[in-house]
Amino acid sequence: MLLHRWSIIFNTGDKVWGFSISEKVIFLLIILICMCSGALTYIILEGNSNKALFEEFTELKKENKKYLLKLKNIKNEISILDEKYERVGYNNTLLLLASELTPISKSVKQMGIGGPPERKEFYSYEIDLSVKNIEHNINRIEKLVELEKSSLENAEDKLTKLKRRLLHTPSIWPTYGWVTDGFGWRKHPITKKRQWHEGYDIANYPGTPVVASADGIVKSTKWWSTYGNTVMIDHGFGIETRYAHLQKIYVRPSQEVKRGQRIGCIGSTGRVTGPHLHYEVRVLNQAVNPYDYLDIYKNTY
Repeated sequence: MLLHRWSIIFNTGDKVWGFSISEKVIFLLIILICMCSGALTYIILEGNSNKALFEEFTELKKENKKYLLKLKNIKNEISILDEKYERVGYNNTLLLLASELTPISKSVKQMGIGGPPERKEFYSYEIDLSVKNIEHNINRIEKLVELEKSSLENAEDKLTKLKRRLLHTPSIWPTYGWVTDGFGWRKHPITKKRQWHEGYDIANYPGTPVVASADGIVKSTKWWSTYGNTVMIDHGFGIETRYAHLQKIYVRPSQEVKRGQRIGCIGSTGRVTGPHLHYEVRVLNQAVNPYDYLDIYKNTY
C-alpha cells in the first residue's frame, strides 16, 4: 500500500519554510483529536451530572431534616395522646367499677394490636424507623380508643339503668317532723292492743308539706276508712310507697311524679289521735322497714 505524504508550507515574506507529514500521522492525529474531544465531552457531561446529583442529594437532606422534625412533633403529639388516653382509661375504670362492670385488663388492651408495617423502600432508614414507630403507635392508640369506647358505652348503659333505678328508689324523708311510731310491733294508740305497724308515723302540724320519696307514677289517690286520704306511688322495680292521713292531695292517678315533688300535706284524716303522716315502703306488696330507705341523719326532705 502506497502512503502519500502531505507538505505544509508557510510563507512569512522574508522566509519560506514548511514540513511534510504522512497520511498515517494525519490519521492518528485525527483519532487522537476525536478521543480527546470525546473524553472532554464525557468529563463535562459527567461533571454536570454529578453536580445535579449533588444538588439533588443536598435538597433531599434538607427534606429529610424537615420530615424528621415533623416526625418528632408527631411523636410528641402521640405522647400527649398516650397521657390523655391513660387518664381516660383510669376514669373509665372508675366508671366500670361504679357500674359493677369488670374493668378492661392490661392483657386485653394489648391484644389485637399489630406490629410495625412492612418496610417501604423509598424511606431512608431513619425515617423508615420513625414512621414505623409512629404508625404502630397510631394503630395502637386507635385500637385502645375503640376498646375504651366500647367499654364506656357498656358503662354508660349500665350507669343509665343504675341511675334510673336509684331515682325510683325511695331515699328521702317524705316530710318534716318527729317519728312517733316505727316499723314493727306496737301498742295501738286507740285500741291499746298489740298490733303490727307497717310503716313510720311522722307527726307535725296540719298542712306540713308531704313529698314523693322517689320518682314514680301515682297508683291511686283514695279515701280509706283507716288511713283516710291516701296516696300510693308505684316506683317500678316492685317498689311502692304509701302516704296516709293526708289533709289534702295534690296529685291524681297515673300522674308522673319526681323525688321531692309535693303530693299532699299532713292531716288527721282516718283513724288517728292527731295530725301525722303514715308512711310505708312496700316491696312486691310486702311492707318493709322504711328505715332501710331513709337518710337517718336527716329528718327533713
